[in-house]
Amino acid sequence: MKIAILGTGFWARYAHLPGLRALPGVEVSACIGRTMERGSQFAREQGIPRVYASVDELLASADRPDMLVVAAPDTVHPAATTAALRAGVPVFCEKPLANEAVVAHQLADLAASTGVPATVGYSFRYGPAVQALRNDVRLGRLGTPWLLELFEYNAQFHPAGGKPMNWKGDPGMAAAGALYEYGSHVVDIAGWLAGPIESVATNLSRVLPGARLDDIATLQMRLAPPAIGILVASWVLTGTIPGIRIRVHGSDGLGEVELNETLPAEQEYRRYNLDGSIAENVDLEPLDQAASAYARRHFADFIALIRGDAPLYHSTLPSLADGARVQDVLETALRATEAWATVPRS
Repeated sequence: MKIAILGTGFWARYAHLPGLRALPGVEVSACIGRTMERGSQFAREQGIPRVYASVDELLASADRPDMLVVAAPDTVHPAATTAALRAGVPVFCEKPLANEAVVAHQLADLAASTGVPATVGYSFRYGPAVQALRNDVRLGRLGTPWLLELFEYNAQFHPAGGKPMNWKGDPGMAAAGALYEYGSHVVDIAGWLAGPIESVATNLSRVLPGARLDDIATLQMRLAPPAIGILVASWVLTGTIPGIRIRVHGSDGLGEVELNETLPAEQEYRRYNLDGSIAENVDLEPLDQAASAYARRHFADFIALIRGDAPLYHSTLPSLADGARVQDVLETALRATEAWATVPRS
């Protein structure tokens, strides 16, 4: 299977390429950069045989791929995904699907009407720890979900030791900062575990000098009754990739997941008794190179769909409709930042 990748940034190098190349029968045959110069440099560094100037040029070529991975900035997602779907090429689009919910729904509708396989990059669904937690929720092992605590943060852009801010902090390229770029992952997981998310209240904070988008975001959520939730997303708080922690408090106990590169196995899942004692440290499938392993499992499941094979991970593959629902939540969250009541002074 020939796969082309649009985008030459950190996640393409760190997760997508290693994830794809770990799969049998897959060739990364072409790439597209922001400029031909950047694309050519990426191709040389990564051993990719062909470079194209645009998605349209790629899709019109004799070497049209069997699948397109869209790993470029958010503003590029809609046009690239649309072009692939209209050309009949299956597409893996990184999150968020689009900066506007209405556009995300248009893409989901196009995928449905064309019947072309498509997925959105909520790959942390594929972590064995997250899979084990969802299985427990579905089987009722934790009882009725009452409260979800969801966190995704790391110090990627912290001024003391992180990298300089990139396009993710530019309002011309991203509709929100940490909320969209990090929080969208755990918004997706919340809905997948105990959704749908029915209402939200939001707090956004800018702490970096000159910040134009949120560096820290918190959400309160109401999900399928009686469940409620809280969410924290940030790219300046102490932690490392992916920095995900999920706690599902149920009527019969607590399930807690952590995905963190500093952990010995880079993932943990614990079940707790009602008194707070650990009931079980759950054995999990090991992850080799965890960041790319999430992508690898996601790609493998998507390729199975393209080939008409049975899914490798039951009810996991995120659809464009799932991506559109996440955008509904995120867009609502951006509108839900003013509902504050001032506490009177004594």
